[in-house]
Amino acid sequence: MLDDLPGVLGSFNVFLDTTLLVSIVAVVWTFARRLAQEAYFLLSIRTQEITFQLEPHDNIPAGIDSLNYLFIRYGNDTYMQWLASDQDRHHGRLRNKIVCVTRKMPAPGAPITVRMRVHKRLGTQFKFFVDVTGDPEPVRDYLEAHASISDVSCKQIPGSGNGKPARHRLFFLLDRLDSVKTIEGFSNNFVYPV
Repeated sequence: MLDDLPGVLGSFNVFLDTTLLVSIVAVVWTFARRLAQEAYFLLSIRTQEITFQLEPHDNIPAGIDSLNYLFIRYGNDTYMQWLASDQDRHHGRLRNKIVCVTRKMPAPGAPITVRMRVHKRLGTQFKFFVDVTGDPEPVRDYLEAHASISDVSCKQIPGSGNGKPARHRLFFLLDRLDSVKTIEGFSNNFVYPV
């Protein structure tokens, strides 16, 4: 029995060495594959500048804190639901990332330039909004007075009120850009892939 002990321990060491080697190879392979996927994704993105102007109107209402856009996803919902590959679904997953364009409304008639990341095959879905402190109705009226803006909607920011000044987000579409409908029925601006 003691004579068999070195053989058993030797095969156990080989087993441990093999297990360790397989684990290291699996970790390196997973890391290399994820790195390659991230590089492929970054090569699929380009930056595009979108420039627009709001028509000159008197009396920009007080209370506008910032102009932003909500980056919703790469691609549109119909494609993501029915036609997209697993990799496209991963690239086009819901993001809902807020990107600040400017902290205050620019002077009437001044051009507004937005640098946006656009997917080369899927396009980009987004929606502009302004953050408002106080009464949103004058800001809604101001936005609706612009011919280039449509579909203005207002949402109260969670956590505002209750002793704090009420804060709202007024979402809107730019008419000069294309729009798509989501599965839930919302309309968003869309930049098609090139």
